[in-house]
Amino acid sequence: MVSRDQLKRDIDSVNERDLETLHRIIQALRSPSGKKGRDDENEKPLLGSVIFEKDLISPISEPWDAEQ
Repeated sequence: MVSRDQLKRDIDSVNERDLETLHRIIQALRSPSGKKGRDDENEKPLLGSVIFEKDLISPISEPWDAEQ
């Protein structure tokens, strides 16, 4: 088992480019669903992007043809 001190030293040696990846891994490990820690706007990225028209669903602001 790694100690906190060793883990801190290892994190300090990670290059700047990989810090974002490491941060995202830590966020994912904090929550079983992997959703905690994300920004609110990223939590439901498709919210409001579709409309329901009786039994059809269509994208908002996108022309579409049912014959396609």
